[in-house]
Amino acid sequence: MNHKLKNLLRPIYRSVVTLPLVRQALDRQIAQSLEAYIVRDFVTGSYGEAYGVNKRGRLKLVECFERNNQEIQSGTSRVIHTVLAREILSIPPHVKGDVIECGVWKGASTASLSLVCRIVRRRLLVCDSFEGLPDDGLKPHVAPHFGIYGYYRPGMFCGRLEEVRGNVRAFGDLEMCDFVPGFFSSSLYSLPSPLVFAFLDVDLVGSTQDCLRHIWPRLVEGGTIYTDDAGDMDVVRVFFDELWWQQNLKCSAPGYVGSGCGLPLNPRYSSLGYTRRRSHFRSSEWQKAAHLYYPDIPNEVPES
Repeated sequence: MNHKLKNLLRPIYRSVVTLPLVRQALDRQIAQSLEAYIVRDFVTGSYGEAYGVNKRGRLKLVECFERNNQEIQSGTSRVIHTVLAREILSIPPHVKGDVIECGVWKGASTASLSLVCRIVRRRLLVCDSFEGLPDDGLKPHVAPHFGIYGYYRPGMFCGRLEEVRGNVRAFGDLEMCDFVPGFFSSSLYSLPSPLVFAFLDVDLVGSTQDCLRHIWPRLVEGGTIYTDDAGDMDVVRVFFDELWWQQNLKCSAPGYVGSGCGLPLNPRYSSLGYTRRRSHFRSSEWQKAAHLYYPDIPNEVPES
């Protein structure tokens, strides 16, 4: 090849080869920075002070979350466990109720949540078939924001009950857990009330609906349901399905924060999102924004 042509093509070649590598390195750096921010906010914040948790205690929790994800096969990360812990530790002690987890796989998140429940002195209801996913008819599952699709087979993500119990015994607090085996369509009928927090990692629309039918009526006002299925629009759509909510739960659809792309835990995507039970709007519980109009503020004149 002509020497001049080689010199001409060299910058193009370098850009083609190196730009994806640079982009990947930047993505990793940004992701690490975001995770570091979330963890730092958790450790240095006031989360759990009402339960006697100090900075050292929160740091110990994060270390345990990291260990659990290293020792137990997991579909969730340390930062997700941190976000869930932050939410549970923010529930005032006078609000009574248990914590529930549906879909536990090998028990990594269960172990982490059990340590948090020990601090807040709440039972952790651990719900799973312990036989893997049920059959959903080989329907395609599409995550548009992630640009991925795939299928689930019956039995996927199976963690046997004794395996999960063993992992929680080794890396969490088994004494805080009540195990509820079986498919959600039949196993959740006898849940105790009230519930203050739920974490669903159930993958399927039908399983999500089964969980909501039984958890939502028991969820306290202001209680939160987090899911690890924010990218699956079929699952997210359930939280906006007004007809389904009216027919099954006699209330309005609550919506979902993180629809499609998840909460901002990662520069490209996050699988975590949530909904919160709010039966009535109370302005005293919300903040005002400088760019909005409030008729109750004297001398406030709306712009034309």
